[in-house]
Amino acid sequence: MTPYERLMAEAIPTGRFGDPVGETRPQRPLMTTQDQQAARRAALAEAQSDWRLPDAASQRKRARSAAVALERSAERARARKESRPRHLRIVPDPNDTQAA
Repeated sequence: MTPYERLMAEAIPTGRFGDPVGETRPQRPLMTTQDQQAARRAALAEAQSDWRLPDAASQRKRARSAAVALERSAERARARKESRPRHLRIVPDPNDTQAA
């Protein structure tokens, strides 16, 4: 056997490094029957049958809680703006003769 024939006889890896060897393409989904489709549609219709739009009271409650959160956020921003870090205190100039 020649060196070339020995080389060609070796097993050549078909997968990528670290991946399993073999088919890497995903399998196509199997076709579903009309009975399976009908069962899925029935389950979906049943899940959606209890769903309803929010009533007026829950919308008012949601709006009220959003307004309270907005007010708290504004209060925190105002407090941050008004408070000064201690290391930035303004110290009057002792040599200023025109101080009011």
